[in-house]
Formats: sequence, C-alpha cells, structure tokens
Amino acid sequence: MDKTTQNVRQMYEQFPYPSGTPANRVGSDAELALSYIAEKRSSNKPLQVLDAGCGRGLGILGAATLQPDVQFHGIDLNRVALEDATASAKQRRLKNITFQECDLMTLEGLNVPDGGFDIIHSSGVLHHLSDPQSGLIRLRDTLADHGVINIMVYALYGRQPLLDVATAISLLFGDETPLAQRIPAARATALLARDHALCATPFENTFEVNDVEFVDRVLNVNETTYDIPMMWDLLEAAGLRFIRWIEPSDWAIDQLLPAGELLQRVSALPQKDQFRFIELLCHRPGFEMIIAKAGAQPSSLPLAEELENCRFRLHPEVVIGTEMRHSPAGLRTEALTFKLRLREPVPVPNGPFATLIMYLKDKPGILKGKALLRQLNKAGVSDADSKAVLLELCRQEVIFSVQ
Repeated sequence: MDKTTQNVRQMYEQFPYPSGTPANRVGSDAELALSYIAEKRSSNKPLQVLDAGCGRGLGILGAATLQPDVQFHGIDLNRVALEDATASAKQRRLKNITFQECDLMTLEGLNVPDGGFDIIHSSGVLHHLSDPQSGLIRLRDTLADHGVINIMVYALYGRQPLLDVATAISLLFGDETPLAQRIPAARATALLARDHALCATPFENTFEVNDVEFVDRVLNVNETTYDIPMMWDLLEAAGLRFIRWIEPSDWAIDQLLPAGELLQRVSALPQKDQFRFIELLCHRPGFEMIIAKAGAQPSSLPLAEELENCRFRLHPEVVIGTEMRHSPAGLRTEALTFKLRLREPVPVPNGPFATLIMYLKDKPGILKGKALLRQLNKAGVSDADSKAVLLELCRQEVIFSVQ
C-alpha cells in the first residue's frame, strides 16, 4: 500500500465516511443502469454489482434491500467502515451482499465473477486515490463487456470555493498536526467563509456539518478535482467512454439556454464543448455519469415495431403524485403528476398518457409492451397512438426498457 493510500485510510478510519443511515441513492437500480447501453447480457444469472469504495455501505445497503435478486459486493480499505457495514447487513438479514477489505489501487484479492461485474458503482472515491487513472483502469478490467460504471468525481469549478477554504485552513497548521486538533480553527474559518467564499454555494453550511463530513470536505489528505477536458482525457486513457449524465437535465442545453442565436451556436459545438460551456457557467460541484468500455454504445428508444415484445418497468426514480376527491359517486382523480429525481413535478393532462401512468403506478415489476398497448386499446386509443404514447413515456424516462 503506497503512502498516500495509507494516509487516506488513516483519515477515514478516524472519521468513517459517510455518516447517516442506509438510503436508496440515485442511480442504484441495476436494471436501470444496464438499460443505458445497447450491449446486451448473454446470461440470465443474477446481476453482479461492485461498490468500489463503499465506505460504511449506506448506498449499497439500501440498494441490496430493494433488489434482493441482485448480488452486491462492497469493497473499501477502511476497516472501521467495513465493520459497520457488515454489522448493518447482518442486522437487516441481507443475504445478497458481501463486504471485503480491498485497496482500489491494486484490487488484490478481489473475487471477480466470470465475465466481470455487470455494474460498478464508484461515488466520491476515485478522486481520493493516489493515481486515479490507474485505479480506473483496474476497475475497467473487472467490468463485463456489456457492463457500466456509475461514477462521481469532484468538479474543479463547482468546488473551487471549497478548495479555497481548504487551502486557507492548511495555512494554519503544520503537516504533523492531528486532524482532530485542526477542527476548531477550521470550523471558525468555514464560518467566516459562509458569508464570503462559500456564500450562495452548496457548501455554505460547511461550518456546522458533523466532523465526518467536515473532515471529508476541507481537511481531506488527498483529492483531485476535474474539469470536462481533464475528465474526458481520463476516460480515454482508461479505455472508457461517456454514456450519459445521471441527471441529463443538468447538462441539457435546450433546457438551460433560451431559444435563439446562443442556443444555435452552442448546439453547433461538439458534445464535449457543449458540456464545457455549461460547466464554465453553471459550476456543477461534481460529475455524476454513466461510463462504459470504449466500444460500448448508448441505448436508443425502441422501434415502434419492437414495442410489443419489449419488457418495461416504471422508472425507480419516478414519483407519481395524485390528488383525489371524494364524492357521492366515489373517488375521482383531480390532478396527476410525475416527478423524476430532483426535477419539478410535471402535470399530466387527461388522455392516453394519464391513462397509462395511472395503470403503471399500481403495477410493480416488469410488464410486457403488449400488455401496456392493450391497456390503451381498451381505453379507445388506436394502435398507432398507443405506440406513440409508449415511446413518449420512454423518452421522458417515466418507464425504461429492461434487457
């Protein structure tokens, strides 16, 4: 284990990250993650998911609870965090999850399934490695050809105010000052920054977060931040490619820019430069994306003639809202909305779209396209219009096609 890795482990064992309780994080659904690329699995074996840098396991525990047919593997070099994660899994009686001490710089001892992992999660980890490129290449080597990596790394411009505060704090201490002794003066510095460097940023509250979060933010012993060109260079060097953002609307120029000459000019740029344009103006704090091996291709909407044989699920990150009215004639739906991730709720007008959403909201699991089309036909919708509705639900990510 190299010196930087040793220092990172020592820090996180003293302040085991993350704090909190298990939760269902965005992008954790295995079938959804695989739906983002065109490559198909050749096996019906249970999906194998690796959480590379699982910490205390809060994300992987939530995912394993909701996906009992998926096998989850959590690895980390933080022995204290792994003890917490293992105890939590045992307390919840989870049989589909394992934890293992493992250095991401070597992956020595990691038991890779035949054909590789279907999905790899690595959120907030890669940028703490002594050599992120080498670490990413090793993860790629454990990934199935049809697999995807759900990754989050720090973004340079979005975190610059926090980096400035961390740099200011570093001026106050020598290298040998223990982390715990730095916290009081560091908190006072962050409080001053609340009304200055951190004002109107996602990090305004840094002065008051718990010690675990505070150390991770401004006393971290090793981290790298990326801009778009650096990130794209990293992916290329690792034999990987960008597939999509976890939240595409954060980077969608047609949603962020007004119609007119500006939108036309930005639209004419290569994709990477479009993202660069948004990055320079909007200062995203992190890059949360789906990546895959260099030869992989993003999936596309099914063809109309394929819909009957497709298998669909309601998107696990969609929340359907209904407002009901009681009347002598019974219950009546007054308003219907759907909300994807952190976006604003979208009102759904009466019609075929609303008919299918109301049907889907009470139907967990996988449904054949034929059954969904039949439901619309029963409501008097033509075959052509039914297929158009189903495709629109896919386009808006209310449903997705399961491999």
